[in-house]
Amino acid sequence: MVFTYLLGVSTERLHVAMIVAYTLVPALILYTIRALDYPFDGLVQVGPEAFEAVLSRMESHAGR
Repeated sequence: MVFTYLLGVSTERLHVAMIVAYTLVPALILYTIRALDYPFDGLVQVGPEAFEAVLSRMESHAGR
């Protein structure tokens, strides 16, 4: 984030937009990593029904 202060930008508004963009990208990456590490918590959740359905399908196909 500190690197953006070294860039020469003509307007302050553009400089602020660049800092916001450079801050938003790592924040979204960290949020995505956390959401993928804990799929049963948070706003977007995966219910156990989906995993149980896949497990039963895999078990039925393994018996063939």
